[in-house]
Amino acid sequence: MTNSLLQDIFRAKVAKLGLDMRDEAKPDILYPTGFLNFDYMNGYVAKERVSANADMSEFYNLGITDGSYVCLVANSGTGKSTFAEQIAANIVRRFPTSTIFVDMTETTGMTETRRLNLSKFTPEEYKVRYNIRNKGINAENIYKRIKMIHDVKVKERPNDFLYDTGRKDMYGEPILKFEPTVYIIDSIAALMPENMAEEEELAGKSYGAQSAAVIAQLFTAMLQPIKEANIIVIGINHFAQDINMSIFPKKPDVPWLKQGERIPKGKKVTLLANNIIRLDNVSKLKMDEGYKIEGSIVDVSLVKSRTSGNKRGTRLVYDFANGFDPWLSLLEFMKYNKHIYGAGVSLSFDPDRNYKFSMGNFKQKINSDPEFRKAFLNYTIPYLKQIPIEVDESAENMHMEDILNDSNLYTVS
Repeated sequence: MTNSLLQDIFRAKVAKLGLDMRDEAKPDILYPTGFLNFDYMNGYVAKERVSANADMSEFYNLGITDGSYVCLVANSGTGKSTFAEQIAANIVRRFPTSTIFVDMTETTGMTETRRLNLSKFTPEEYKVRYNIRNKGINAENIYKRIKMIHDVKVKERPNDFLYDTGRKDMYGEPILKFEPTVYIIDSIAALMPENMAEEEELAGKSYGAQSAAVIAQLFTAMLQPIKEANIIVIGINHFAQDINMSIFPKKPDVPWLKQGERIPKGKKVTLLANNIIRLDNVSKLKMDEGYKIEGSIVDVSLVKSRTSGNKRGTRLVYDFANGFDPWLSLLEFMKYNKHIYGAGVSLSFDPDRNYKFSMGNFKQKINSDPEFRKAFLNYTIPYLKQIPIEVDESAENMHMEDILNDSNLYTVS
């Protein structure tokens, strides 16, 4: 039997100290974004005990990790701001105290009408859910605002924000979290330090390095308060052109960049991320073809994930007028993975062909026919559940006791 003497003594000592010394890591809780093929891609199978004496059980933990920093990277026109806003709205809508903070560093960002349409909130809900700035934004005051949110939730009024997630840890203890807050920085590329250099120095390398260093400090300093207070930060960045004066191709700074791409504000803004999500346009959609919308098919690459270890991508359907469509994205997922039967106006997602549709009328059927909608989910979910990478539990221990106790390790030949 393993002895927990040191643990017991240590915990007894830190219990007399402040919260920052005695608080231990709790299991992560993920929040669904509403785009199921993405949520399963970034999810994993978690373990819990429903009570202290129960056997271990499993559940799908899906979506974005509580209190994490997500870096969303794409070229212009791929819908990165739209995707961020929809993710944020879908995360907070289930929680009465949850709020979305948006800092638009590019000043001429998304309109209020567009954001209201994407969020699907009523005007009354929108008023209490959003806190938006488009001026006076800098790296230093973003940190101050994040720290202020942290202090309100964690130090001043924790009982107003704490909730039982309904999940248990591996020892049967309930997992408590603060209701999620989402903080969008749109964009990192346009984010500046408070003390800007003189105008003639703005284009110089020294200013660029100074700016990157200050912004790196922001992202480093915010990681602990956002985790503790369950603030999900979505930082939007875009690709800049990496000018190469040599005749030889230059190797990208990080593996997932393509030749000629670089990330503004330094590598640290991506290295510190819990998730790096890359969006790339695949093809255009036209009103008189296929899904009958003006839009595009977008590749979503999970470049980095500290939850799933999944390097596969998925596809989303981007409707220019109404944002990314979760239902058409699920249909695109099924089509891309060859789980749709038939052709033309006689498509079906079930092999018995009980539910027929065309690409053009699929959304109308989803909205008007509850039986069709439920059947589609029932057929789709088993395929989604195949996405998370399974752990080979037969190889978990790998006979380490035999290796470490082998006397040959300590024999000098």
